[in-house]
Amino acid sequence: MTHQEITKLLQTEMVPALGCTGPTAYALAAACCRPYLTAASEQIRIYVSPAFLKIGFGVATPGTSRPGIPIAVALGLIGGDHKLGLQVLEPATAEDMRAADKLVDSGIIQVLCDWEKKGVYVRAEVETKNETVLAVVEHTHDGISLIQVNGKTIYEKAIAAGEGEANQERFMTIDEIFSYVENAPLNDIRFLLDGWKMNMALAQAALEQPFGLASGRAYLKEYWKARGVPEDLFDRPMDYLPDNAVERSKILVAAASDGRMGGCRLPAMAAMGDGNQGLTGTIPIGVAAQFLGADEETTCRALAMSCLMLFFVKMNIGRAAAFCLCAIAASAGVAAGLSYLRGMPRELICGAVKNVISPLAGMLCDGAKNGCALKMAVAVSTAMSACDLAQDGVQMGFYDGMCDNTLDETVACITSVANQSMDLLDRCMVEEILKKANRDAVD
Repeated sequence: MTHQEITKLLQTEMVPALGCTGPTAYALAAACCRPYLTAASEQIRIYVSPAFLKIGFGVATPGTSRPGIPIAVALGLIGGDHKLGLQVLEPATAEDMRAADKLVDSGIIQVLCDWEKKGVYVRAEVETKNETVLAVVEHTHDGISLIQVNGKTIYEKAIAAGEGEANQERFMTIDEIFSYVENAPLNDIRFLLDGWKMNMALAQAALEQPFGLASGRAYLKEYWKARGVPEDLFDRPMDYLPDNAVERSKILVAAASDGRMGGCRLPAMAAMGDGNQGLTGTIPIGVAAQFLGADEETTCRALAMSCLMLFFVKMNIGRAAAFCLCAIAASAGVAAGLSYLRGMPRELICGAVKNVISPLAGMLCDGAKNGCALKMAVAVSTAMSACDLAQDGVQMGFYDGMCDNTLDETVACITSVANQSMDLLDRCMVEEILKKANRDAVD
C-alpha cells in the first residue's frame, strides 16, 4: 500500500462509534427500515450470523443497561438515524428508550441465527399491515448493502464476496507499516491523538459513575486499599490514578469498556469497526507517552504504529473471529506502539508483538459483554509486559507453539488455526448461548 492509501485506511477505520458496534449494526439495520414504514410494526425478525448472535447476547445498548439484540433493534427502529452510520443511536431520546422497552416487551421481535452466514451479517425484516421492509448490514459494522420494500429493491450496494472477511484484506505489509510510521506527515495522523482523548473521556465517565461491571472502579479502589481509600476517589478519579503506566492503563481501559458495554452515551474511537479494540489499542499508548514525556509527534506516530499493527493482525484473521481480537490484534498494537515510544529497533518491536499474541492466541471471543473489560485488562497488562521482556532480550520463537521465527509467520500460524476452528467454535458457543437464552425464557 502507498502512504496515501494507508492514510485513507486510518481515516476510514479509526472513527467514532456510539456504544458496542454489535448493537450498532442491529440498530442500523432496523433504522434503515423505518423511513419506509407507513403503519405500526406487527412482526420484526432479525437474522444474524453465528458470530453476531454471540456478540449481541450480553451487551447493553447505549442509554440503557438492558442487554441483548432486541433492545438494540427496537431503539434503532424507533429513534435511530441510519445516515449517521456507527453513531446511528446518537439522536435517540429518553422517550425513544421507553418506547423501545415496550416494543421489546411486546414480544414481536424475533432473533434468528443464519448458520450459513459468516462474519458481520445482520438482516432486519419488519412487517406492518401495509408493507414488509428488509435491510441488510454486512461485512463491516456500518456496511448497508440492501434495502427492499415489498420485494422491490430501494437501495443496493455491491460488495465483493468475502470483502472484510478473513484472508481478503491482506494488502499491508510489516515493511509498509514501519515506513509509514516513520515518514507520514504529522497532519495525516494527528487525528489519532483526538481519538485517544475521546477514549480517555469515556474512561473518566465510567470511573465517575458505575457502568457494566464497574471493573475499572474496582481496580482503582483495589490499588488504594493498602494506602487508604480516599473519600472522594470517584468524585475525582483522574487525580488518583496510579503512578505507573501499567496499572493506570489497565484501570482506564477496563473503565472505558465498562462504560461502552454498560450503556454510556459517550462515543469511543473504534478500530476497524470495534470500539473495544480501539480503546485497548490507544489508551495505553497515550498513557505511556505521558509517562515517558513524549512530544506530540512521537505520540501520534506511536498511536499510528499501534493502530496499523492492530490492522495488520485483524486483516489476516478477519473482522469477526472465534478468538478475542482485543487479546490478539489490539494487544499487538499496544506492544508495537509502546516499543516504538521507547525507541526500540524494529526487530525488538516485532519480538514484543510475538511475545503477546502467542500466549493470548487461545483466548475465545464469547461475545460482546460487560466481561470484555477483564479481557482487555489482561491484554493490556500482557502487552506491556511483553514489551519489557523483548527489551530485556526475551523473545518467543520457532519452538514456542504458534509462535515462529518472524512476526509474519507467527500471524500466519495463528490465522490458520483461528480460521479453521472458527465455524466449530462459534457453533459451540452460540449453542450454549441459545441454551442460556431458552433457560432465561423458561425462568
